[in-house]
Amino acid sequence: MTSGFPGIAAEAESSDRSSSWLRVFAIIAPLSLIIALLDLADGQAFLGDIDDKMRELQIRHLFLGGGHWFDLGLPVIATPEPYTSPWSRLIDLPFVTIAYLLSPAFGPEHALQIAFHIWPPVMLIGFSALTAMFFSRQMRSGVVISYPILVISIVFMTYAIWEFVPTRIDHHNMQILGLLMIGVGLERWSRGGGILMGIGTMICIIVGLEGLPLIAVAFLGLVGCFIFQIAGSRDVLLGAAATILVLTLPAAFAFIGPAGIRSTQCDSFSAPYIVLALGCSSILLIGGLVLHRQTAPIKIAALTAMGGAFLGVTAYIFPRCLSGPYWMIDPLSRHDWLDRVPQEFSFIYYFQHPQFTILMMLGVLVCIAIAALPAILQAARRGNAGLAIVFAIALASLAITLLQTRNIRFTFAFVPLFLPYALQIVTAPESFGPNGKQAQRLVGAALASVIAIALLLRLVFPPQEQSYDAIDYMAYSECEGQDFSVLSSVAPGKIAVPAGLSLPLAFALPPGFSVAALPFHRASPGMKRMFELFTSADSEIRREAAAPFDYVAVCAFPLPVDASQAPVYAALAQGGTWPGLIQINNPSASDFKLFRIDHQLFR
Repeated sequence: MTSGFPGIAAEAESSDRSSSWLRVFAIIAPLSLIIALLDLADGQAFLGDIDDKMRELQIRHLFLGGGHWFDLGLPVIATPEPYTSPWSRLIDLPFVTIAYLLSPAFGPEHALQIAFHIWPPVMLIGFSALTAMFFSRQMRSGVVISYPILVISIVFMTYAIWEFVPTRIDHHNMQILGLLMIGVGLERWSRGGGILMGIGTMICIIVGLEGLPLIAVAFLGLVGCFIFQIAGSRDVLLGAAATILVLTLPAAFAFIGPAGIRSTQCDSFSAPYIVLALGCSSILLIGGLVLHRQTAPIKIAALTAMGGAFLGVTAYIFPRCLSGPYWMIDPLSRHDWLDRVPQEFSFIYYFQHPQFTILMMLGVLVCIAIAALPAILQAARRGNAGLAIVFAIALASLAITLLQTRNIRFTFAFVPLFLPYALQIVTAPESFGPNGKQAQRLVGAALASVIAIALLLRLVFPPQEQSYDAIDYMAYSECEGQDFSVLSSVAPGKIAVPAGLSLPLAFALPPGFSVAALPFHRASPGMKRMFELFTSADSEIRREAAAPFDYVAVCAFPLPVDASQAPVYAALAQGGTWPGLIQINNPSASDFKLFRIDHQLFR
């Protein structure tokens, strides 16, 4: 491939593997760090969200609140049943370790804050190292990648890099690392690459389930290569399968313990996913050892029979998980909460709620994917099957993002890796042989179609006028920095609160208090009660919803609230009262309002 710029490929071809990797890493690491720090120029992370706060709450309970490693219960949340987090201790481990090591010098509280700031950039070094492995290996195989193209590729990864900014302590950054390990392992296309692929797979499974579709694409591609006897595929398959088989139970004992291994949690690493990991890796290992000399039809029949029987038995043993990880969300919580979360929508949301920067970036990624296709097909025909599978992962991440934008971080981690291949059809169509010019014209037509479709969608889905109702107001909090000291003057108890106040209040609660719910799927029973309490027009429903709780709390809201949508919330947030709710005066002026529930009088 040629690019028209002074490149580093010539140097890479004449140097050894480590030095070529170091050259690329020396460009990627500082540039990634600059991009990450630029995100904090306004004092806050662009991707920072409630998940970071929830993770902080979990880590604080473990490190400062007397929590136990295998106990993921958070006493500060009671729905009214005790809330148990689905989030992995694998993410908590580095933060707690750093804080523990720094505590003698800085004190536990300050040490934990330091950990929140330094560990994400440390992971960014890992991100840079894996990305450098990908690019340096491509250069050693003859792909010419110039300094400008390398820099542009990293800039296009901005939304992935922003997952590694200081205080971005959610688990998506670790998922990106796990998926990149899978990609780099496939690109290496060796037994060692298979081991790296297996490690990345285990990281993704332990941390969360968002990466499962991309893992499935990776293994489907690998199994397909094994079936049709693509050179090297058996070594990769055996390495990956053996690694997963070896690591699954030790990881389970290390991060969820014996009780967690026996439990069925459809939304987190537990018995169903342990069984799937052990069973699928065993089938692939047996297939790789026994079937490698068989014909493709025999391999397909044998693997299909073993896999189908195993998946059928697994579905029979864990039927609840057939409903998906969100089975516990009731219709009311889904309607008033989940159906309003932007990341659950398709990319059309960006047209309707103008976010044209993200749309343009997504459009660029779509164009990269289209333009790279001829070069990837050519590489696959030449035997580079691993690269083709990584490209399939990139395409899958792009397709999933267009359907549900929560996956956007994975798309920005994978698709820009193929920018050099996309440019080949532009700068060197002759490298595709006698049909190169025709391929160039087809790609040009496809890119023009992307632009035309985007303009059409802009007309079909024009920007919508933003409108908010009482349910939306309940999701916001005006109580940041307010005085919560009134809580110290009353007996501990369970507090019913709107969603927006729940997390700020959870950080301020004295020992013994709990909030009814936070906006997370496992807290759906508590959310349902809160929606019934604050929005129902039926007094009996309100009374039943309030029954397990001792207090109601709201934050004064400055805008008019429609009482027909949320009668109790409207009355309290506008400074009024409600029968059976006795306001407890705050010792100082505060927008935080606390009420004791008189269950006999409450209606």
